[in-house]
Amino acid sequence: MIKKFYKKSILFWFVLLILALINATIRETTYKPLLTPYIGIWAHQISSLTGIILFFIAIYFFLKKIKVSYNKTDLLKVGLLWILMTILFECFMNIYIRHLTFEQVLQTYYFWRGDTWFFVLLSLVISPFIAHKTLGRK
Repeated sequence: MIKKFYKKSILFWFVLLILALINATIRETTYKPLLTPYIGIWAHQISSLTGIILFFIAIYFFLKKIKVSYNKTDLLKVGLLWILMTILFECFMNIYIRHLTFEQVLQTYYFWRGDTWFFVLLSLVISPFIAHKTLGRK
């Protein structure tokens, strides 16, 4: 039987998805048009940072309010599951809705070229542990 923590975490991923969509909408409609002519891809880097912060805050409150037991192994598994769900969503959206090629989608993971999406994904694994510690749990 799947632990309640996993079920709640899967449902919570949709909260993270909504936050990501709001973050992207704000980027695309406000500061990206202003920044792009001057500093290139910095709008995406700023958006990655705000996304990481939003995710951490949401994960902190999720762990604070959740009324089921979990351990550090559960946090790791959930973080990896959130990454997998996010990558699957990104691939589906970008390939089938935005009609990008797989190569174009893959380029968003090239952190060595200045793209910061990789760090947003990494935050999905790290944030639960930091939030857990911040809450004073062992």
